[in-house]
Amino acid sequence: MKQPIRSFALGLLSAGILLLVMFYFTNDPKSKTENMSTDDMIKNVEAKGYHVLTESEYISVSVTSDENKKSTDDSSKTKEDQKGSGSDESQETETGENTKNEKNNSTSEKDNRTVTYTLTVESGMAPSTISGILADNDIIKDQDKFTQYMEEEGYTTKVQLGDFELTSKMSHYEIAEKLTN
Repeated sequence: MKQPIRSFALGLLSAGILLLVMFYFTNDPKSKTENMSTDDMIKNVEAKGYHVLTESEYISVSVTSDENKKSTDDSSKTKEDQKGSGSDESQETETGENTKNEKNNSTSEKDNRTVTYTLTVESGMAPSTISGILADNDIIKDQDKFTQYMEEEGYTTKVQLGDFELTSKMSHYEIAEKLTN
């Protein structure tokens, strides 16, 4: 019994010494990056096809991106307002009188009217998908806030399958309760 244990111990010792020698005498890729200057790192990253931004450049890009997103959302909403909606519940009758005033007050009318939508929840739908559908149909104003509310309050695992009639006057709590009961 002593001979196999001694052989095993000798093997471990040999392997340990071999790894130690390899560690000290090989080039470690981490040591290359530790000794690089910031300019060298930036050149290396850009050579691989990435872009490096300073903090102020990143902030300006994100602000510009948010402004572009808002302007495209606003332009798509005005196009939808001009075309009109396909559902009977959200269509408003137009008499031809004061057409200019109606266009100017479209945002206040949008806030004052109640939109009704029947949401069909199917198996495998993510909470963000549900929020997106509700935001697209003017039931909720902010998709991200509703998704965050569902996650924080623990509703995401309790959503039931089926059809749910929801209105734009419902709070996040009421919508979540309706979807989970």
